[in-house]
Amino acid sequence: MSSINPKQSIMQTLEAMPEDMRLLIVSKVGQNSPVDYFNTVLTCRSLSFRPDNPSVAKDLNLSPFVKKPLLSNQYESLMDACLKADNIDAHFVKGMIQFFQSQNQVLGLHHIHIASKSGHLQGRYIFGVLLMAIGETDKGIKIINDLTEEKGISLVED
Repeated sequence: MSSINPKQSIMQTLEAMPEDMRLLIVSKVGQNSPVDYFNTVLTCRSLSFRPDNPSVAKDLNLSPFVKKPLLSNQYESLMDACLKADNIDAHFVKGMIQFFQSQNQVLGLHHIHIASKSGHLQGRYIFGVLLMAIGETDKGIKIINDLTEEKGISLVED
């Protein structure tokens, strides 16, 4: 009597799926949890769920980098792939790095503005604050007020 390894069985099932379906599943995993995404990549290397695939990179959740942008300096190729795919977390992180670390305020504001326009909450808030800081007070106040009206004061205060 032969025993079937459960991992082999799952891999055979995944390999039988159309590639676009596998990519959709992995992009949804990456959208919800960066930890689960990286675990998927590590356990299913043969299925090519790499972040250089635009379907994966576009929606990849980069929340650890949003919280601590300097961590992204250790993951340049990941960040480049996500920026190329127009990932809004990547734009926010790139903007923060450029504005504060690299002292490139123009490029930093550009990336934070992209994140802000795409609905990134931290991006909208930071963009408003930075506009006020560079003298565009009315525009910055409007962004913060709009965010407060849409999401509530408690979210903005957090």
